[in-house]
Parts: sequence; structure tokens; C-alpha cells
Amino acid sequence: MEQNQNNHQNEGIDVFTLLSKIASKWYLFVLSIGLFVYAAYIYNTYTEKFHEIGASIYVKGTAIGSKEAGEIVNDDLTDEGVTLALSNEIGKLTSYSLIKSALEELDFGKTYYHVESFWPEFIREFWLKEITSFPFEVKLDSSANQSVNTPIYIKAISDSKFQVHIVDDEANILNFETNKGRKVYDLDYKAEGEFGKPFQSDYANFIVNMSEDFVASADFNYSFKLSRIEDLAMEYQQKLSVLPLDEKDVENRILQLLINSSIADKGVNFLNTLIDVYSYQGLSKKNTQGQNSVEFLDKQIAVLADSLRKAELALQSFKSSSSILDIDIAKGSVIGNLNDLQQQKAMLETKLRYYRSTLKHMNDNENSDRIIAPSSAGINEDPLFNQLIQKYIELNTRLRELSFTAQPDNPLVIQLKNQAESTRDAIVDGISSSIETQSANLESINNRIYALKNSINTLPQDERRLTILQREYDNYAVKYNNLLEKKASAEMSLATNADNVEVVDSAKKTGYIPVIPNLPLNYALAFVLGFIFPLGYVLVKDLTNNNITDKKELERQTKVPLLGMIANGPKGIKIVSKKYPNSAIAESFKFARINLQYFHQSSNDKVIGVTSSISGEGKTFCSANLAATFAESGKRTLLICGDLRKPKIQDFFDLRGPGLTDYVNDFVTLDNIIQPTEFRNLDVIAPGIPQEDPIKLFESLNMGTMFKNLRERYDHIVVETPPIGYVADYFVLLKHFDINLFVVRYNYTNKNILSGINDLYANNKIQNLYLLFNDVKQSAEQGYGYLSNSEGYYTSTKSSIKKLSTGKGKIKNPFV
Repeated sequence: MEQNQNNHQNEGIDVFTLLSKIASKWYLFVLSIGLFVYAAYIYNTYTEKFHEIGASIYVKGTAIGSKEAGEIVNDDLTDEGVTLALSNEIGKLTSYSLIKSALEELDFGKTYYHVESFWPEFIREFWLKEITSFPFEVKLDSSANQSVNTPIYIKAISDSKFQVHIVDDEANILNFETNKGRKVYDLDYKAEGEFGKPFQSDYANFIVNMSEDFVASADFNYSFKLSRIEDLAMEYQQKLSVLPLDEKDVENRILQLLINSSIADKGVNFLNTLIDVYSYQGLSKKNTQGQNSVEFLDKQIAVLADSLRKAELALQSFKSSSSILDIDIAKGSVIGNLNDLQQQKAMLETKLRYYRSTLKHMNDNENSDRIIAPSSAGINEDPLFNQLIQKYIELNTRLRELSFTAQPDNPLVIQLKNQAESTRDAIVDGISSSIETQSANLESINNRIYALKNSINTLPQDERRLTILQREYDNYAVKYNNLLEKKASAEMSLATNADNVEVVDSAKKTGYIPVIPNLPLNYALAFVLGFIFPLGYVLVKDLTNNNITDKKELERQTKVPLLGMIANGPKGIKIVSKKYPNSAIAESFKFARINLQYFHQSSNDKVIGVTSSISGEGKTFCSANLAATFAESGKRTLLICGDLRKPKIQDFFDLRGPGLTDYVNDFVTLDNIIQPTEFRNLDVIAPGIPQEDPIKLFESLNMGTMFKNLRERYDHIVVETPPIGYVADYFVLLKHFDINLFVVRYNYTNKNILSGINDLYANNKIQNLYLLFNDVKQSAEQGYGYLSNSEGYYTSTKSSIKKLSTGKGKIKNPFV
């Protein structure tokens, strides 16, 4: 369980350590952010800027005629009477045909650009800036071929000549008069022309007229582009945006028109022209509809007038030839009686349906709540019956309310039930009697209706003929008068037609800052990208780096105690206390020596073995400086070069004579191999003559005898050994060591190598094992503040250190 927790801890990410590493690379962030912000500045400065142009309109109803005229003739087709779908109006405003009609009113076929010399020639096409003020004018020959939708570059080469350059991967060559053209691929055409004279070619034909107050120079570098009205319509259709001012308000009729334009005046002119064309087309449509209505009504009136004359003539002819003059009065009396009887019949049938329905509900107790009062059905002849029904409804209502709170045996419930039952009986009796009476009345009325119909059928044939002719005449007269009224209304509507658009805000720029490019967003994005790139670099480098880079990381990888951290020092330095006695690196060796003496206060722990995992981690450097530090403290110290395979101790001390191998082979005595150094109390044993198999020497009895004699002479013995990752020399010498130091180098030692040391430490195969963290940078010094602060502490000696490093001064070492 503990091991799993340790592994989990090892796999974690130390946020504070990571932040420290990021902070150590501050210069990368400054450089990256600066470059990206500068790139954003270049982009924002030289790219073509587009401003948002906006206008708003109020869309009235689509009715024909003004609202005032509609009120005069009482016509419903007014502004309020017509349902308007804003989505349809948005579709009209953004339609290709309407935009094309608006562009036909404008001179947008030629677009002039200034060629920015800041950009290389191969990308200038993408950084053209449209302009409205230019020192020349291009007049086209519409009968000749022209390159459309392709920039035509014009650059002055003298005060009278210019160079034409047309380049395009796929150029469209078009004759505007015939509307015929062709495609030219990989076009790269250059030619010269003269100002004020026709320029003719297979790809362009025009005249360039200079302004009177302008003199051509090398700065004259412009281009222009020709566009078909169809292409412009599609382009502006994509750029135009029409939205309701408030989409949530169903009564809203205000539309907002928006477009992005590099030239504000062009955008303003386009929107205003579009609104004018939209308004004109709406009014024209109204006028057309009104005119069509008047023409249609005229035709219908003409037809009805002819029919009306014919009916009038027929009626007058029949009356003059017939002796019946009072047919209208007689027939009116019969028809009036018949209508009265039919109304009475309808009323009786309504009463009977009500009585039968009520009787059915009375007999069905479950549907008693569906009974309605007679007055609700239009029956008011019998007030007593109405009161009984109303009382019965109230009693049932009270019973339903009590059923939720009272028990069935409640006296009040029983009393109400009795009253409701007696009322129901009275109603049933009354309804039964009424049904019999009303049925008899209905039968009598039916007989009378039948008799009147027979009397009508018995009228003379001439009377019936007169009735038919009169009816036809009246019918034509009503239709004719109706059409005359409609025609008058249509003519008034046509005369008072008005456009259905009211401009709320004319087209104008919606702000002073361009929308493209978005200056604040681009700078913010540049800052973010400038921060992300170095951050990603630091994170990737940290995640892919499998070396030890800080103290906490070292502690996560191994449980071996950390004796000390050796600060990073100047390159090429050997014995730090000799040249930089007050430096941070010298103090770190002193700190390691003090820790070692604190952990091992026994005088018997004298022999210190120093090794590492691989070559290059600084075990020789640490051995020599640790031994010098012991000597400086007044302890008799001996440094033994036990790395007989690749000895480097001679780089630190001036060694001559026999060494360790010579003594073990019995060539010399122990005193012959001990060499004094320039440091007081510090002696060194050199490696001696190289050997093919050093392990045999380390296993000899002379090695044990040597260490036994040396323990009696010295307070501390530091033995530098080969790396344990390559050979087994260290493990052969291990039995002679009281203390074992394993050197780990900053950003050099691999994390995976430490697993072997962990196993040796966990299984107690190496006693008194400690780590020395060598060449530590300041960013990895968490927990050892004396390292990061030592430079400031010894600031007063910086001048002396500088003199020593340059050879212009010398600090006396008291241990020499």
C-alpha cells in the first residue's frame, strides 16, 4: 500500500516546481509575446480595414392605398389589417435581383487599390487597399476585351509612361458588349503604356488619364479591378445582413441592414440605394396591383351593366303584357306568414331539444352536473321552471362540495339530498308536461306551414314568372352597385398609394473602430499565442525530459537521504575554495560537510566512498572539493583516486610519482604514494600505473591493510570510485567504506537510473548512503534558500572574485 502511494506521488506534477521552471524562462515569454504583438501590429496596420455600415427601416403594411384613404371608404385593407411576415421582407432585401438592381444604379464596376510596397511582390495581391481618392482615372473600351475580377497593376516608370502587370492563375477575359469571354490560365502579362493614350492588348484595353496636379513618380503604384454586375451582386449578397431589431417582439417591424465595407462611403451609398430600390419596387408593385384591380372591375361592371339592362327590359315587358300588378304585395304577405311560422317552429324545436336533454340528464344521476339553466338556452317563458332548475343546480353543487369534507350520514347531507330529490321530481313532472304541450304546438305549426306552401304553389303561372324576373333584376342591381363601390375604393387606393418603407436611420458607420481587423481581439490573441508557445515549449521540454531537474523531483524519485545540494558554478573551475572561497558553490560544499559531520559524529566513520550512476555527473569534482572542505575545517584529510579505469584526479592536483596500483602490487610503500597538496591538511593518493583488471587489486589483502593504516593517520578519507552503472569496482570496495555518497547531477542524471539505488537502499545492501545533488541551478533550489540567496549575501566580494577569475588579483587562502 505504501509503495503504491509512493509511485503515485512520483507520478504527480509539482505545480510550484513547474511554475518555477516557467518563471526561469521569462525571457522566452517576453521575446515570444513581443514578436506576436509586433506581428499583430503589422497585420492591423497594413491589412485592409473594414467598417460596419448600418441602416434601419420601418416596414409598413403591404396594403394598397394609404391608411387615411382606407378609413374614408371603410376598407379593411389598411396597414393594421394586413399581416406582415418580416422574414419575407428580409428575403426580398437580401435577394440577388434586388441587390443587382441597386448596384445597377451605382458605379461599382471599377475598384481602385493602392499597392502597399511594404509587402513582397508575391503576396501584394492579398494586401491591396481599396481607395476612393486616386491620382488617375481609367476609361474602358467596352467594345474590347477586358480582364475581370483580376487586379491590373499600374506602376509609373517615367512622367509619361507606366507599366501594366496582369497576373492570375485563372483569368477571365470578357467583352462587355457581347458578353462573351474566355479563360486564360497562368496569366503573367507585362507591357508598357503611355498616360493619356489608349493601351491595347488581348487582356485589357483602357486609357489612363492623370490628374492635372499630379506628377508621376516611382511612388505611383496602384491597381484597379473590373467586375461584372452579376459577380458584384453575389459578392454583396454574401456581405449583406438584414436582421429584425428585436426578434422576440412579434409586433416589431423595424429591420436593421448591416454590411462591412473598406470604403465607408461605398457602403453608405449601397445601403441607401438598396433601400430606395426596395421602396420603389414595393410602391410599383402596389400601383400595378391597384391598376389591375381597377381594370378588372371595369370589365366586370361592363358585363353586369349589360345583364342588368336585359333583366330590366324583360321585367318591364312582362309587367306591361300582364294584368297582375299587386303580385308583390300578395306574395309578400304569404311569405311573411311563412317566415313567422318557421321562426315559431325553430323556437319550439329548440325548447323540445332542451326539455328532452334535461329530462335525460335528470333520469341519469351521473350526468346531473351537465344540466344548464333554461335562460342559457334562450327559454324564458316559465319563471317557475327556471327557478326549479337553478335551485336543483345549486343543491347539487353544495352536495359535491360537502362530499369532500362530510360523511354520507351527515344530517346536512341527508337534508340536501332530500331537497334535491323532491326538486328533481318536480322538474321531471314539469318537463314531461311541457314536452306534451310543445309537441302538440309543433304539430299544429307544421300543418299551417304545409298549407301556406300549398297556397304559394297554387299562384298563377304569370305571378310566378313575374317573381322570377323581379328576383333576377334585383340580383343584378345589387351586384352592379357593389362593383361600383369597389371600383371607387380601388381608384382612391390607387390615387393614395405610398411606399411601405420608412427610413428610421440612414446608412452610416456604426462605430469608429473597424470590425475587420478586430484590433483589440488581434492584440489579445497575439498576447495569448505569444504566451502559449513558450509555455508549450517549457511544458513539452519538462514532460519529455527524463532527467532530474529539481530537489523535490529527486525526493519523489528516491528515499535516499539528501546530504546537500552543490550549486552551479563557473565552467572550468576545479577546487572552488581556492578561487571562490565566498561563492555559493563553496558554501554548498561546506553545508554538505557540516551535514555529514552531524549525521556521523562517531570518530570511527572516517572512510567516505563517492560514486555516481554514469560518467560526467561530477563525482571526481565532488570528491576533490569535499576533501578540500574537510581539510579547510582543520581535519586531516586524504583523497584516494579509486577510479583506476578513467582517472581524472590529476586534473585537480599536481600529482607525480607512484599511486594506488603501485602500492597494492608491492612496488612501493604506503608513504611513497601519499602526496601532499597545496591545501593544508589535505593529501592525495594518485591512481598509479593503469591496470587491466582493477577488481583483482581491490580484492587483495593489501587494500584492507592500506585502509587499516590510513584510518590511524587521517580523520577523513574520501575515496573516488568508478560509476556503479558501468563496473562493479564500487561494490568490491564497499566493505571498506563507512559512508557512501551517490552523486546526482542536475538535468543530467536519468530518473530511471535511480531505481537501482532505491533497491540497494531499500534492501540495506549499502549502509549510510546519501545523495549529493550536483550542479544545481537556482530554479531547482527549492528548500535550500541559502543557495539562491548566497549570491546576494556575498555581493561585497564580487569584485574580488572577478579579479581572481581574470588573474588581476588574488585572495589568500588560509588553508594553503
